[in-house]
Amino acid sequence: MKQPTPPAILRQRIGALLTAKDLIKNGDTLIVGVSGGPDSVALLHILCSAQPLLRCIAVYIDHGLRPDETGAEIELVRGLARQLQAGFERISVDVIKASRQDKSSIEESARTLRYQALEEMRRQYRGTAIAVAHTADDQAEELLIRLIRGSGRKGLSGMQFKNGRIIRPLLHESKETLLHYLQAQQIPFCIDSSNLERTYLRNRVRLDLLPYLQEHFNKSIKQTLLQTARILQDEEALLAEMTDKAWHQVAREVAIQPVPPDSPPHTIQLDTKAFCQCHPALQRRILEKCCWQMGARPQFRQIAQLLDLLHMAQTGAEIHLSKGLRAHKNRQGVVFCYPVGKCSYRGGVRKEV
Repeated sequence: MKQPTPPAILRQRIGALLTAKDLIKNGDTLIVGVSGGPDSVALLHILCSAQPLLRCIAVYIDHGLRPDETGAEIELVRGLARQLQAGFERISVDVIKASRQDKSSIEESARTLRYQALEEMRRQYRGTAIAVAHTADDQAEELLIRLIRGSGRKGLSGMQFKNGRIIRPLLHESKETLLHYLQAQQIPFCIDSSNLERTYLRNRVRLDLLPYLQEHFNKSIKQTLLQTARILQDEEALLAEMTDKAWHQVAREVAIQPVPPDSPPHTIQLDTKAFCQCHPALQRRILEKCCWQMGARPQFRQIAQLLDLLHMAQTGAEIHLSKGLRAHKNRQGVVFCYPVGKCSYRGGVRKEV
């Protein structure tokens, strides 16, 4: 049986990782997402203990989904922040309303609003980064979810330690390790009852799929998934570099005025001839980058449609992507734009694009 990691060793390990990965520095202000659950409580405690010169702001996001549990969680996080001499903020978001307006799942709406609220706090406090408590177990679950949904190599490389302003210091640590840490330090935490609801895909993966794979196919499935993710991350870094070089040869961002509501201040234009000369693997990645640059999350089916648009469609053809994003083929190539802004929209691209 594996011996639990002593708390001091775990703090040293996380502190060394923060330095090695250049995630934060002493003196930085860090927004820490803390739900009151074991992972995020451990994250806040480890950060405050491992980096005493770090200014941490614990932020609790009330999604409005579990009113019977929210009060206890808020008080626990508030008390822990006070004990650790960290700041504390509570933000309420209306997930149900957003889900209905955007016609998205509760999970997706909660995630979007949560990160928006954390970024708002980062700007308010002029923070360096936002720390979230994703663990190695979360990484394994995320890989299976992305595989089920049809993700490409980039998605299957998993979550990164650093993605823009988001950092994940616990990404190589197991939930079991964090629970041992909390127990050894006698640190209380809350249990989110929604983690047992199988209406959410992530919960079904955690509660049903992973245990089934462990029992019937591979007892070390989590470790296998994590090893695969690390291999793909290295390969992804190389392909990303190649994609960036190709991107500058085939794509350009064109500033627009006025800027449609909630949209990027530019369109993206692809040169069809130069694009078609790229390797098929790079073509897919260039199209993915176009979508990401325009604030959209591309799916395999959409990338396939975009490839058909570039290779076979006639001038004037277009594809309707998510939330009003359009890919329109003209004589020079393909233009990615939001004709009326980032919103549900049934019409086509205006003729002047």
